[in-house]
Amino acid sequence: MRYHHSGNQPVYAPNSYGGPKADQQRYPDPSWFVEGAEITRTAYEAHKDDDDFVQPGTLYRHVMTPTDQDHLAGNIVWHLSQGVERFIQERAVSDYWTKVDSDLGMRVAHDLGLTTPAR
Repeated sequence: MRYHHSGNQPVYAPNSYGGPKADQQRYPDPSWFVEGAEITRTAYEAHKDDDDFVQPGTLYRHVMTPTDQDHLAGNIVWHLSQGVERFIQERAVSDYWTKVDSDLGMRVAHDLGLTTPAR
C-alpha cells in the first residue's frame, strides 16, 4: 500500500499520469506451499465468456429498471465531469462503459459531449 503523499498525483496504479507502479522485483507474487499438496496454485484458464463486463452488463440490461439505468448514467456522467480530463473521459467511455453496455456507453458519451462510440 502506498502511503507517501504526492500532491495531486493519483496514489493508485496503474494511472494515466506516470504515478506509482508495482515493483515486481521487490514484491514478487507469493508462492504457495501446503503440506501434502492439498492446495494447488495453477494458472487460471479463462472461459470464452469470462471478462469484466458480463456481470455488470447483465445487471444493467436485466436487473435495473429504466429509472435505475437513468440514475446510473447520470451518476457516471456527474463523476466524469468533475474536473476529469477529456482523454480520461474518452477512455472511460470506450474502454469501460461501452463494454458494459453499448446503450450505457452511448448515453454517457452523449451527456459528456463526446463523439458517440460505435455500437
